[in-house]
Amino acid sequence: MLALSRRRSYSSRSAQRCWFDDLPEDVLILICSQCRIDEILKLRLTSKKIRNLISQYIATIAPASARSTFPRAQILLKPLEDRSLYTLHWLKGLIPQQLAAILVDRHRFSHEWTPERYGIPAEDDYGNDLRARVTNGFYALRHLSNISQQVYNMDEKDIVERTKTSRARKLIQPSKHDFELFRRREDMILKQRLEYIEGMSCQMARDYKLMFMLLSSVFRTSLSNHGTDYAPWIFDWGCGIDGQRLLRRGNSWLTWFVLHEGPDLFWNQWWSFDPTDHKTSNYIRDRSIESWFGKSKMTPEDFIRQFLPKEWNDINEKWHGVQRDYAFRVQKAMQDKAVSSTYDFTAVNPIMYFTQYVEVRQSREACGAPPIVETLSHVPFHIDFRCPEELFQKFCALREERAFLLPSQPRAESR
Repeated sequence: MLALSRRRSYSSRSAQRCWFDDLPEDVLILICSQCRIDEILKLRLTSKKIRNLISQYIATIAPASARSTFPRAQILLKPLEDRSLYTLHWLKGLIPQQLAAILVDRHRFSHEWTPERYGIPAEDDYGNDLRARVTNGFYALRHLSNISQQVYNMDEKDIVERTKTSRARKLIQPSKHDFELFRRREDMILKQRLEYIEGMSCQMARDYKLMFMLLSSVFRTSLSNHGTDYAPWIFDWGCGIDGQRLLRRGNSWLTWFVLHEGPDLFWNQWWSFDPTDHKTSNYIRDRSIESWFGKSKMTPEDFIRQFLPKEWNDINEKWHGVQRDYAFRVQKAMQDKAVSSTYDFTAVNPIMYFTQYVEVRQSREACGAPPIVETLSHVPFHIDFRCPEELFQKFCALREERAFLLPSQPRAESR
């Protein structure tokens, strides 16, 4: 028999669902129209009536929900001439498009010696081509992630054949059984991913590589990232000194993590969660560390004390080694697909788009054109990890040395 508190909880939820379902259709349509995309997708799962109502009135609900989700997006929400095109598929498709807009917009580096800026504002039509390619890259990442999620949601009996030997191993050697189950899942995922890549177009592979090059720059361990506010980079040798390049090539465990989690990682941190909430503003960083340790109770601080960058010691090396190796093979297959026909490095290099945009922006300024409205400045874009202690100390020593030498340098004689 269910506990009384649980029965009351179930009864309360059932009553609320019935009360919501009993509302007039016009009221339900109004409520749905005020919901964000994530909320619409969850509402569809609450009851058959709500799912049917959303499907029936999607041409009205979809554009209203999109405006609630992206209140300042003009290019993304350019009105469609045919209202029948406002579908659930259209609504879901706005997610990778918005991720692309954020990635292209916030990919900016400011230098002291030049006013040039890399990044194309989301409300500038000039970035449409690049955003379209990055969107394609996110679609490919979504597919790779879905493969992984589906396999990990499969029952154990569908992964490992149940025999007397397997049952005995599970009882006598549970750790060995768990690793074998894990390895078989990863084998299945790799096989399906390589088949998917083999069947994709060369252009899609290039769009994926271009997107991933931009995406890798999101992860940072800059010298300014020092102190207890930043969690250490614990995933690879060197504590993140060369993290971005390792991530692109697939030599980093974080590559496996991104391939497994997919675009949802970035959607949650960049747009779905409250950017002012300190609990979620570093969602990707905290989620990756949690996934890295798994069931282990060790903290990042305790882990980082165990080794120097040249003495790497991974507590789950056997498992992480498999994940890192398979992520590398996926990235390598994507690279081979991208170069399987006529290939030009600029086809996968986004910097060309940004350098050309600098000239466009400067010519506009010269003509007195007003600047493009900024709409994404609030996005918690970067995933910041702590700079390695060894590198930080070298930087501090170099800075002190320069400060000491500067006053001793002779001043130029005044003329």
